[in-house]
Amino acid sequence: MRTSRIAGLIAVGAISLPLLASTVSAATTTSETAPSMWKQVAELEGSVNGVYFFGGPVAISGTTAVVGPCVFTKTANGWKQVAELNGSDTVADEDAFGDSVAISGTTIVVGAPDYANNAGRAYVFMNKAGVWKQAAELKGSDTVAGDYFGYSVAISGTTVVATAYGYDSAHTGAAYVFTKTATGWKQAAELKGSDTAAGDDFGGSVAISGTTAVVGPCVFTKTANGWKQVAELNGSDTVADEDAFGDSVAISGTTAVVGAYGGDGVAYVFTKTATGWKQAAELVGPMAFDDFGGSVAISGTTVVVGADEQGSEEFVGRAYVFTKMATGWGQVAELKGSGTMTEHNFGSEVAISGTTAVVAEASRAYVFEG
Repeated sequence: MRTSRIAGLIAVGAISLPLLASTVSAATTTSETAPSMWKQVAELEGSVNGVYFFGGPVAISGTTAVVGPCVFTKTANGWKQVAELNGSDTVADEDAFGDSVAISGTTIVVGAPDYANNAGRAYVFMNKAGVWKQAAELKGSDTVAGDYFGYSVAISGTTVVATAYGYDSAHTGAAYVFTKTATGWKQAAELKGSDTAAGDDFGGSVAISGTTAVVGPCVFTKTANGWKQVAELNGSDTVADEDAFGDSVAISGTTAVVGAYGGDGVAYVFTKTATGWKQAAELVGPMAFDDFGGSVAISGTTVVVGADEQGSEEFVGRAYVFTKMATGWGQVAELKGSGTMTEHNFGSEVAISGTTAVVAEASRAYVFEG
């Protein structure tokens, strides 16, 4: 995204990091390996400015889900919309507010990549006494028009990562790390991959867990000397520039998932070991060319993978749940929404927290519990 302009800049351009692929390529079975206990418990339909809101980016933490700019909470009477977020200076239908969302506990981050001629912004909201209020407006220290800051956002605790895939006129791309301090949210680092180049659009996807962030195929860790790139992941059988490896990423603890929907459709599971990040499994769907891996999510030892073009050319879509078992990663459920129809692209976005998953489609989002 950006060349750093602050002390926390991550200068990794001169580092040569190996492409990490597993010596073990564990392909999971595509049939169910355990009885599915996943059930749909809610169908979410939000409203923005009183107008019916269609499905969009999703995020979940505990009993709170975010679908675009709408916030839903699980109550005794089911899932209810409790808030409609809006940036303090965003313009409706122009700034793409809600095109990216993330949540951790009582803090939500919403991206608006089209803000101010596509310079982009990200907004932090915090829940205080049951009311969601904007707490900060973030921008990269050197972002300008056309950078699309906020294209992808992620949060873990008091750390936010927001990407700007259009950074610099050559679309090299960058990601920015922000932390909450006593005086507000401050930029702590600017991240770029060790070998990012013009046209890479680095930052098309981002995820964070604790002090580890995944930006596309690159893994960064917070150290005593700042944020450093520690690995560049690569699927054991991916083809560069063809498989869209890294267009979707997720991380939970020491396990990361990277989607590669461009070919047959695959999602790769990587785990952090004593010798670095290694591929632990290769997850596949029931059929090829269904955009399997276009969206991924993970919580603990459970992974959800979206395949929004599943169903030949009807684009009905599905989402698949995988769990780590004694014999490896196995599929335990195939999810579909109760109202899913042709061209709804169910599975275009997925999120999971514990045993609750949210899956979006073109017209709404669905909540499943396992």
